[in-house]
Amino acid sequence: MRYIDNMFIDIPDGWEARATSASQQLLSGTITANDRSSIWGQLKLPLSSLSLKRCWYCETTIPRTDNAVDHYRPKGQVKGVRLAANGIDLERYDITPRHGGYKWLAFSAENFRFTCDHCNEYRKNLEGTYGGKWNYFPLIDESQRAYQDIDLDYEVPSILDPCNPLDWRLLAYDSNGKPFSRFEPGSDEDTKVCLSIRILHLDQEGLNEGRRAQWSQLQPIVASAKRQYLQVLSRRAGAQAAFTSSLKQIKQWLNPKSQSSYIGFLLYKLETDGDKELHPWIDELIRVL
Repeated sequence: MRYIDNMFIDIPDGWEARATSASQQLLSGTITANDRSSIWGQLKLPLSSLSLKRCWYCETTIPRTDNAVDHYRPKGQVKGVRLAANGIDLERYDITPRHGGYKWLAFSAENFRFTCDHCNEYRKNLEGTYGGKWNYFPLIDESQRAYQDIDLDYEVPSILDPCNPLDWRLLAYDSNGKPFSRFEPGSDEDTKVCLSIRILHLDQEGLNEGRRAQWSQLQPIVASAKRQYLQVLSRRAGAQAAFTSSLKQIKQWLNPKSQSSYIGFLLYKLETDGDKELHPWIDELIRVL
């Protein structure tokens, strides 16, 4: 996962007026949200363009699947979900009082996320466990759930949001590319990370393999840049030009407009790969991306 600035959605002419009209009809009870699904469907391509067709949650492009527009806050009845005592399985529970969905956000572009089927759809695996964001929207404190727009700011979601500039940095990864929580068990941050990994299938082995493969290609370039930087400090002839060339290659890999997937993972590896005190250019590079 990486940060997606959804303020730059290319809204088609006339879309906002259609969305406002649909929202008024939905809130008055004359239509259901799905009656006007074409409204958010019209933003599918603009949303996908912000990530070069990569899922905003897992950062992968899955061929031959019909990627979807996800409502971060569900438009339909919200389902309760939490981690079981073993910290692995999911437990569903009934939300009280019943929550019929964040209908006032059903046609809000700020509530849309471009997602792959694996992150978005409810599904069971061979072991009988299930995930997929579906109508789940867990909160750190269920008592603060918003039933009207005015209370929305009191909610603290416990599922990572790619449009929150701080959320994606909560994820950590092991040497095999598998995400995990680095926080105190039971803390708010730990709950958010563990639930998100489980619900969104972020630890699927295919994703882990993809992350490992990308880092295996970028790591030699980073290693060369580190050697060249030390040569720059030693004022070795030609070192500055070689170091600048390596920096450009690294920036190309990490540029959101590049064809690289798993940029969030690559940034994490770059930040945690060691020698940062010896190589302050790493922090400078990440800061300007």
